[in-house]
Amino acid sequence: MIRSVAELAARAGGQVLLERFHAAREVRLKGWRDIVTDADTAAQDAVIAAIRQHFPEHGLLSEEGLSTDTNNDWVWVIDPLDGTVNYSRCLPNFCVSVAAVESSQPVVGAVFDPLRGHLFAAERGAGASLNGQPLRASNCAHIAQAVIGMDWARLPAVRSQVIASLSRVAPLAGTIRAIGSAALALCYVAAGWLDGYFHLALQPWDGAAAGLMIHEAGGTLTTPSGTDWTYTQAGCIASNGPIHSELLALVKEPAE
Repeated sequence: MIRSVAELAARAGGQVLLERFHAAREVRLKGWRDIVTDADTAAQDAVIAAIRQHFPEHGLLSEEGLSTDTNNDWVWVIDPLDGTVNYSRCLPNFCVSVAAVESSQPVVGAVFDPLRGHLFAAERGAGASLNGQPLRASNCAHIAQAVIGMDWARLPAVRSQVIASLSRVAPLAGTIRAIGSAALALCYVAAGWLDGYFHLALQPWDGAAAGLMIHEAGGTLTTPSGTDWTYTQAGCIASNGPIHSELLALVKEPAE
């Protein structure tokens, strides 16, 4: 039931984004290098309406300023539009991310890319799928053959850290891709399309659903220091598993 509601809610938000994709839209600045569009809030309304119809008593945490009853045993963590800059420029990499979290542990996740009709879904202990087909992380064994994803931080100091990490990763990796949507990039690791990914400034709604995809697809998630990653932590390194130690050593700051 919870998984089906997560999928329904992600699709509902995605339909709003799809309908508005080529239309004129309002864009406003909500922070440093951080924009929001009218589509973000409209998609959020659609996602929440779908959840509330079935679970009105659950807590909610969403990117667009919504936080209700987050001490509840059940909290829905929502990004109604992950990849807002892409969306605002009609670049086709964006999605809706919906996770159901029980006692601080994501148990269900749905990430929907409405342009491609890709519905990534996962349930703890029950695997991950793309449009119903099982997902499995890649078996790439060496970073020299790996496709590595990354995304930029907004704050200048953290962006400088990203640049430093990239300067170590890029010379040795097969190639690098910047996706512009953390949730999609993490799902791409779960699908085996990317072999690894790193981000140093995630928000809880960026990875709550997609991180579960990686775990259920057999991948690995840690912090840049090598400890187990949780969706509330900003720094994340994701991989298929075999290249993780190589990628981790390159991303993290060298010891002084």
